[in-house]
Amino acid sequence: MIIGSRDPKRGEVAIIKMKQTAPNIDITVEPLNLADLKSVRSFAGTIHGKVEGIDILINNAGVMAVPTRELTADGFEMHFGTNHLGHFALTGLLLPLIEKNHGRIVTVSAQSAQMGDLDFSDLKMDRKYRPMAGYNRSKLSNILFARELNRRAKKKGITSIAVHPGTSPTGIGRNAPKGTKAFGLLLMKIFGTPPDQSSWPSLIAATDSTITGDIYLGLGMNPLKAKKPKYVDFPKKALDVQLAEKLWLLSEKLTGVHYDLKKHFLPIDPLR
Repeated sequence: MIIGSRDPKRGEVAIIKMKQTAPNIDITVEPLNLADLKSVRSFAGTIHGKVEGIDILINNAGVMAVPTRELTADGFEMHFGTNHLGHFALTGLLLPLIEKNHGRIVTVSAQSAQMGDLDFSDLKMDRKYRPMAGYNRSKLSNILFARELNRRAKKKGITSIAVHPGTSPTGIGRNAPKGTKAFGLLLMKIFGTPPDQSSWPSLIAATDSTITGDIYLGLGMNPLKAKKPKYVDFPKKALDVQLAEKLWLLSEKLTGVHYDLKKHFLPIDPLR
């Protein structure tokens, strides 16, 4: 197992914790900053040199509610650039290794994707920046990407699944404005699930071979009613296949990462 971490020291701390319960686990950490496409390419190159194939890729990293408008190293709005474009580029660069093993790709979204909106005319949010709007848009993009990837890569034996972890105190909102952070902590106290339980959707999607993609696996808001992951409804906008294809083509253009799937992907079904 390989962890990609923006801060390798924190990655090492995570490894120590994991080895407390699984002492024989074979796991390493490599530097990866999804807000910098140069770092993404470097990480992918390292992985290509380390392994012959990939069974599972979990796209889990992210930023949330960055209080002021910030840009990535490549000039993208921070949420969109990190949460979506970073994962899009990483997955595309690792796709040959995933294809070799007929692997599974799990992309972590969020319930707030339901409130997401994609304005292609203002991707950098120059006109109006709202922290949660940026986050919600990136989470909608995660689902659109996961579904479109499943459609395009299915005939190559690759499975792509979107999941959401419910509301969990993972530290993702550490950079949020004080008011947003306080409200978020209150929600977590009422509705939240611990991080280990919130990881269940990702783990099940990654390891259950009966899950074949094109579904959304997650936890409900109330952990008392969601003791285990279940299929949940996609946000309506995430079902728009034309929107997904437009986002896909734009993402290839912005990242410079092109997926070699043209001869294999399924045609668009407008009724899907």
